Amino acid sequence: MMNKLKQILLLATIALCSNSLKAQSFDLSSLDNITSMINKGGNNTKVVGLIGGAMDGIKSEIGNSNSSFAPKILGQVANLGSMIPALKSGNINTNLITKAISTIKTLIAANRLKNMLGQGSLLGKSSQLSSNVGVLQQGLGMLGGGSKVDKISSLLNVVNKKSPKLEKDGLFGKLASKAISKKLGSSLDMLGGLI
Repeated sequence: MMNKLKQILLLATIALCSNSLKAQSFDLSSLDNITSMINKGGNNTKVVGLIGGAMDGIKSEIGNSNSSFAPKILGQVANLGSMIPALKSGNINTNLITKAISTIKTLIAANRLKNMLGQGSLLGKSSQLSSNVGVLQQGLGMLGGGSKVDKISSLLNVVNKKSPKLEKDGLFGKLASKAISKKLGSSLDMLGGLI
């Protein structure tokens, strides 16, 4: 009986890990590679192919997500797609397309964090959390300044500082998860109103 219970728990853990990986299956670094190639004036045909693959990967990750960021991501992906003819012809505005890619990257990180909050406890997820918060912090630069951007930046700094506590067991870990969730939720709500 005990062995059967262990098997069930193991299968449940594997399923949860699989769902977590599926939810974050798209590699954001591919967008960095595309941006780098565009800035260097790389082969446009190759860049177009990479963008097409990235767009498919993003749509696959978003799937049936009901996060408030999902439609924003799909809108920006459509916007990026509309730039492909200009990219093919060599008449693309580099700043325009790199900003669109940066916006998509920021929104994907925000969507992942929103989904993490929707799953409940953040315990044991400090690495995943910090990685996506880092992407958000990088993306804040494209929003310019202002009190809201400053507030979001401040909240995200606190989240990053406290995230190692999510690896603690017991009461301390639970308290950290609750505090981080609140600050992260506030920052995401504000960010959603700006992008």
